[in-house]
Amino acid sequence: MTGLPRCRRALGAGLCVTALVLAGCTGSLGDPEGSDDPAPGGSGPATGGVARGIDMPGAPQYHRFVRLTNSQWARSVQVVLNLAAPSSLSDTFEKPVAGTTDFTNNEHLLSVNQRSWSDYQSAAEALAEEVTASDAALAKVYPGEDAAGFIETVGRRAYRRPLTDAEIARYTALFETGTAMSGTKSAFAKGAQLVIRTLLQSPHFLYRTELGEDRKPLSGYEIAAKLSLWLRSAAPSDELLDEASTLTTPDAIAAVAERMLEEPTAVEGMRYFHGELLHLERYATISKVGVPSYKESLNAEYEESAYRFFEKIFTEGLGVKDILTSTKGFVGPGMASLYGLTPSGSGVVERDLGPDRVGFFSQLPYLTLNALNEESDSIHRGVSINLDVLCTPLGSPAPDIPPVPPLEPGQTNRERITRLTSGCGGSCHNQLINPVGFAFEHFDGMGQYRDEENGGLPIDSSGVYAFSEGSKSFADAGELMRHMAEGEQAHLCYAKKLASFALQRDVVPSDLRLVETLARVSRGASGSVKEMMLELVKNEAFRTRMGGTL
Repeated sequence: MTGLPRCRRALGAGLCVTALVLAGCTGSLGDPEGSDDPAPGGSGPATGGVARGIDMPGAPQYHRFVRLTNSQWARSVQVVLNLAAPSSLSDTFEKPVAGTTDFTNNEHLLSVNQRSWSDYQSAAEALAEEVTASDAALAKVYPGEDAAGFIETVGRRAYRRPLTDAEIARYTALFETGTAMSGTKSAFAKGAQLVIRTLLQSPHFLYRTELGEDRKPLSGYEIAAKLSLWLRSAAPSDELLDEASTLTTPDAIAAVAERMLEEPTAVEGMRYFHGELLHLERYATISKVGVPSYKESLNAEYEESAYRFFEKIFTEGLGVKDILTSTKGFVGPGMASLYGLTPSGSGVVERDLGPDRVGFFSQLPYLTLNALNEESDSIHRGVSINLDVLCTPLGSPAPDIPPVPPLEPGQTNRERITRLTSGCGGSCHNQLINPVGFAFEHFDGMGQYRDEENGGLPIDSSGVYAFSEGSKSFADAGELMRHMAEGEQAHLCYAKKLASFALQRDVVPSDLRLVETLARVSRGASGSVKEMMLELVKNEAFRTRMGGTL
């Protein structure tokens, strides 16, 4: 479930043919595998397998201590120290290895090793020195001059909860030790510096915690931290900590989340989510050989137009149905002619793309990325939608992958790929990958619409796809996208991905009730992403300690 192989995509030269050509296709549609009695909200000990036709592999650990991501660390120190911007020190931190989980904020990727511990130590010392360089600088962190108030105020921000009496006593002793240290700073600044260095290296700052009893609600402070680190990518503000004690009911939690969803930081967080969900960073790597209409300057337009599309989906209260069926998209000046439109201005602007462009996957960025020079790439198109949009289990790839041969005279791409994949020995190409990929045959390697190929041969984009709720036939990509919008599988898949991102763990068949609840919201009258997120924070899977050991 990590998308296409992480090899270097030299699309123009055709050097990276997907490892799922001739896939073994060992997955199957069916009931959850190994589903123990599910926990409240749909979580529990069961892992891996397939549920309701969507692939739900993984091994969630339900960690009680989840390390902050680099972005969360940078924004959290901004909150703790009242900095003007997130700390840039995290730019040099060790980065997680992408591709092993759906998202890089997954608990599996957030361990601490000697390198990361050294990073945190050096950053804590540098920040403590910076904000105590003068009394004026320190006043921006805490305006008073009393040690007790400083420790309780800054300590609460760092720990995301009030300090205990024992913790206050230890930090008070540490502050007093600092005041007696040498140097030209004031005694207050020297004491504060030592406290800040220690706070920023504490596990209570570096990890988000869930320390309550199994199957019991999280504390209000844990909920505040969980909400803020998800929707703001930062530690809770003083104002949120003030109301943390009230976050004990689903409605109270949802009310706070609803406010947060209108903040710019939520938009940034969902940009990160959609970027990793659909691998939008790959648009910057597109290259083509021997295609006169391609210019490298298009890559920046492709990437920005894709991000802008999903930003609109989130900010305007739209949802999965709109992702799949909207005929509007964002167009840069270089993209306009490829769409057959007149350029309008120098920036990326929203335009009506016409009836042939149904949904995001009929737009230039997706189609151009998943193409081989000037030719369509039905295999990559089929694989990516199956994995990232439908969560279809495709199984393991075959060990020996033949290259895609050149088109022969009088041969369509559909005929070429059908011949190439006919010996795969599984149903994945005939029933899953190929039908989806062939639906986009009207779009060439530059994403331009066409009715003929290879010297005037008519294009056949029809097919039949085995959805989780049953097989459906379609005439082209537009009809396929409408089937996906009306059916359940794409909504279940998006719900599964959204839950995985929010909970920072693998989502498996024992989470099926949660996924189905979110999918029902998605398929509802408005079906917005925001409504799904509000439903998620009210669910016991988000509000409750779901298992794991200390």
